[in-house]
Amino acid sequence: MIGRTLSHYRILEPLGSGGMGVVYKAEDVRLGRKVAIKMLPDELARDHTALERFAREARTASALNHPNICTIYEVDEAEGKPFLVMELLEGQTLRECGRIDSESLLDLAIEFADALATAHDAKVVHRDLKPANLFLTKLGHLKILDFGLATVAASEDSKTAVRGLTEAGTTVGTVAYMSPEQARGEAVDARTDLFSFGAVMYELVTGKRAFSGVNSTTIFDAILHHDPPPVDGPLAPVISKALQKNREMRYQSAAEIRADLKRLKHDSGTVAARKPAPLWIAVAAAIVIVGIVAVWRLRPQPHDSSRQTTVAVLPFSNLGGTHDRDYLQLALPDELITILSHSRSLAVRPFAMTKRYTGDIDPQQVGRDLKVDDVITGDFRDNGGSIAISVESIDVEKNDVRWRDSLDVPGGGLIVMRNALSERLRSGLLPSLHVAAEPETGRPRNDEAYALFLHASAMSPDPDPNKQAIAILKRSVALDPTYAPAWNALARREYDDSEYSNGGVTDVHDADAAAHRALELDPDLIDAAKMLIVMHTEANDLPGAYREAKQLLEQRPESGESHFAMSYVLRYAGLLQDAARECENARSIDPHNAIWRSCGFTFLNLGDLNRAREFIALAPGTAWADAVSANVDLRTGDRERALHNIEKAGQAGFAMGSWPSLMRAFIQHEPRNEAAAAVEAEAGRIRDSESVYLEAVWLGAAGEPERALRVIKLAVDRGYCAVPAMDTDPSFADARKLPQFQEVQKAGEACHQRFLAATRP
Repeated sequence: MIGRTLSHYRILEPLGSGGMGVVYKAEDVRLGRKVAIKMLPDELARDHTALERFAREARTASALNHPNICTIYEVDEAEGKPFLVMELLEGQTLRECGRIDSESLLDLAIEFADALATAHDAKVVHRDLKPANLFLTKLGHLKILDFGLATVAASEDSKTAVRGLTEAGTTVGTVAYMSPEQARGEAVDARTDLFSFGAVMYELVTGKRAFSGVNSTTIFDAILHHDPPPVDGPLAPVISKALQKNREMRYQSAAEIRADLKRLKHDSGTVAARKPAPLWIAVAAAIVIVGIVAVWRLRPQPHDSSRQTTVAVLPFSNLGGTHDRDYLQLALPDELITILSHSRSLAVRPFAMTKRYTGDIDPQQVGRDLKVDDVITGDFRDNGGSIAISVESIDVEKNDVRWRDSLDVPGGGLIVMRNALSERLRSGLLPSLHVAAEPETGRPRNDEAYALFLHASAMSPDPDPNKQAIAILKRSVALDPTYAPAWNALARREYDDSEYSNGGVTDVHDADAAAHRALELDPDLIDAAKMLIVMHTEANDLPGAYREAKQLLEQRPESGESHFAMSYVLRYAGLLQDAARECENARSIDPHNAIWRSCGFTFLNLGDLNRAREFIALAPGTAWADAVSANVDLRTGDRERALHNIEKAGQAGFAMGSWPSLMRAFIQHEPRNEAAAAVEAEAGRIRDSESVYLEAVWLGAAGEPERALRVIKLAVDRGYCAVPAMDTDPSFADARKLPQFQEVQKAGEACHQRFLAATRP
């Protein structure tokens, strides 16, 4: 009967009971994926209460999208009987697996609390949390099942008690895991789930139930009047607080539990048990520490690059025949990159490097071009009532599909689509890459705001469309002020508007505020942290930028972006050797990341032109590379080639100002006073002190030493401690012969010393 009525599914085998239903393993013949189908047995299909509970589970669970909550794909009816189509899980319930080792248990507890926080944010109270309703997948992740007894709060206040679909005076749930208020038949709120959380965790730690008895009466008595024996181990205080009988003394939200658990995990990872060291080791260590302080080495030790897997996400293909969703071709892969970026052992190529690979491409060749381990491709189709998405990861070395998945998101809800996609990546792609999935810290909450965010992410960074994207993102964050990636995108766009268009100082301030907001919402958003460090460096707050970079390195030592951010600060501070080491650290972690291209300036200032060329080559074929290569040409004395490269960059849309006119006049022995004056005037309008210094380089190379010295002094005054670059740069050979050079040199040294004094331990 089942096979005949559920025409889109082929039933494979029964899996047993689930809540009040019977669960079958099945295949969705449309999408070719395995699913679980839950139906009411015949004897309950005529029971009004059972039908209502089943419908409640469908409504409640399908509204929740979280990697640790079992996903509901579809709710339908066959021959008058409702059924649910769910994510097929492989593993066992916590009731079946018994005790779990302490390290895994802490991770599971974090996932448990995080899922509850999401449910409670949606005003959903589960009311029947127990080991039988918690599933442990084969990959070691937790899934909350069976929302059949869940209820939805009617108030905006998450602590407002709700009676739900049962009346006060009745008890619902499994007795041994009930809260005291639930056992008394009182109205419950989210805190009843937190008590059940404590009871479940107690059992997993000890192997015994927190409250037991020979019958329900004695169990109720234990819950209401007796405390279980105390728990040993780091989870003890969390469990004890969760099991407080007075709910006012209990944790007040799952988010509080999650925060305490994360602190426990952090402490367990950084504070290991230590045996007392022999005296000679302690003395030797003290000597080494004194030596380190004396030398004042700013950098950490180079990171082992073998710990990171590199991937590139390419633009998606629109198979739907409609152009209404074309923006998803760029928006979906950009969002995938954002999701994957939270995995610390994964290095993801910036989308700016990969977005040009569209149409009929060879993924293996693209992977070789981008120097990555895996290439991720995808397509989507708008089916009117749903969006079908397929994603696959291709092993570049083997030219073989490592992982493939597809999903069909009903209703076209973009947030539902995004969360379902995130879950597939975290539970499927990352394990296939042998990469740990980090907990997601924030998700979009407003579908209109998220749609605006996706539209903006697909827009060009060129000045005019960039301004349009800024306006769209401002609407997005106004509708959903809690979504960190939207704030980060706004910060990036406003920074670009200030640097490469006419946004000016106002946009820089707005970018700074937006990046701060993004970090407040998601402290692990490394791009926002790096952007703030860059902006504060360019704003002549070198000590502040250094402290931020040092903190980022301590938090994310495995990230090349952390090392790059530190190199950026040190370059401006004039600590060129230290900056070079941080550039090498970044490149050792991720050898082909185009972001590191800016390190070319560090090696230019050191006079190491071969290394400068290597870093510039990380951005091949770009106008930026042509413009910076021209600066290499100046150091070799090849002014004609320098002119060729800056003219080429200008033709590609890169703003070169008056540099071409100045260099052309110098080469052709024509009057150059007007062009030189224009370059000096441009320097006065530039905010970024390094860009001011580059204006001085061109003036010096074009035979204008007096103007060059004035502009170097301007760069130093704005925070570019150009020591020892000004002492060795061949463009300043004539400037160094002038008596005023010593004054400028002293200003540069003073800038350098101020930084050291402000940051020295």
